[in-house]
Amino acid sequence: MGGTATEELPPPSGEGTVVLDVGGPYGALVVLAPDHLDGVEIEIHRVDRPWDGTHTAIRRRELRDTVAYAGVFGRLLAGRYELRIIGDDPDPAVHPAPVRVTVTGGEVTQAEWPA
Repeated sequence: MGGTATEELPPPSGEGTVVLDVGGPYGALVVLAPDHLDGVEIEIHRVDRPWDGTHTAIRRRELRDTVAYAGVFGRLLAGRYELRIIGDDPDPAVHPAPVRVTVTGGEVTQAEWPA
């Protein structure tokens, strides 16, 4: 029974609809992105560990006075991380280096995806 499974994207989220688990050695990461990445899955890993499939989607976020496109990682151990679009070829000759961020325990880190 072959076939292709598709995942329907949820509608845009509003303020206060994302749960963050921040405290002690854990922080959160909000990745702001250009609107053309709406629905794209991004993957994250600590720089001292291999890619393990941890990912989130860039989604439209309807805020009080504006609209933003962002992916949220609600609980990450403090440290240095790399982000990439899922499916991107890791060969630097084909794709640029992954985006790098540092997450601090007890804080929400904000990063911007290159345009």
